Amino acid sequence: MLEGPGATKFLSSMVANTMPKVNRVNLSHLLTPCGKVYAELTVTRLDKDRYYIVTGSGSELHDFRWLVHNLPKDRDFTLTNVTENMGVFGVTGKYARDVMSKLTPEDMSHDSFKFLECREMDLAGVPVQATRISYTGELGWELHHDIKDSAKLYDAICTAGRAFDIADYGTLAVNSLRIEKGFRGWGAEMNLDKNPFEAGLNPFIKPNKKVRFIGQDAVKKLKDEELKSKLVTLIVETHGRQDPAGDEVIWFDNKVVGNTTSGAFSYQLGKSICFAYLPPHLASLGNQVYVELLGLRYPAIVSRDPLFDTEPARVAKGAAS
Repeated sequence: MLEGPGATKFLSSMVANTMPKVNRVNLSHLLTPCGKVYAELTVTRLDKDRYYIVTGSGSELHDFRWLVHNLPKDRDFTLTNVTENMGVFGVTGKYARDVMSKLTPEDMSHDSFKFLECREMDLAGVPVQATRISYTGELGWELHHDIKDSAKLYDAICTAGRAFDIADYGTLAVNSLRIEKGFRGWGAEMNLDKNPFEAGLNPFIKPNKKVRFIGQDAVKKLKDEELKSKLVTLIVETHGRQDPAGDEVIWFDNKVVGNTTSGAFSYQLGKSICFAYLPPHLASLGNQVYVELLGLRYPAIVSRDPLFDTEPARVAKGAAS
């Protein structure tokens, strides 16, 4: 949690994106001075100078240390790690809105509770900070709450969802869904070896932002330079033998030309999929390369990114048609 009169100025100096409006959330990136991707954060603006910052559980201390390291000595704000005090559940999928509506009288419709909106509300008598966002790319809410209320909230969600065959889902399911939707992962697609333009993070990087941020000079130069590599999505013809998982070698013309970063089985396609870094001249749609899995090379086609539209994109397209 970041709050105090100088919170907005400090956070804006740390991330490459602009600040979200109050009760809105965005995706922001910490960069190194040379413009590499140090971390990815979800930034929720709860008030003018009050922010709730979320990162992956595996990079909690990594990201917190970077913020602490850059704190000004004469600061008039506080930065507090509230991880041990907070719990979070994701209610995701086709019936997420139906489940949520059974737990609260508030209007959960698309027009009332918009994508990337945050709202403090009660669910089954439990105070939550509900954010309409999901790493699966499907309709969903993250429900941040006092960890002491986790058991009560979980039971209420399960009870409300019983009519819709609600079930827990795990990391492998999330990984498959997020790759289908083109969502990058820090430590895989985003790392200290790649700059944000190679990773396809252009919409979240604002080189000309008025508030100076760490890495700004570097990304101003990088945005005009030719890419050394480019992140692509591959459909791999493994015929069900095995799926890529990341860090596999990619071949073209009997030469190693790149590597996968993460992979999964796509249940939408019924095929193996992965993210990979390739030289720009091989990154065009429809190009074929080979992914090495357990010593065998399998043909892989550079495909559209994302493979499938996110739920908000589908809704937007439906409204426009």
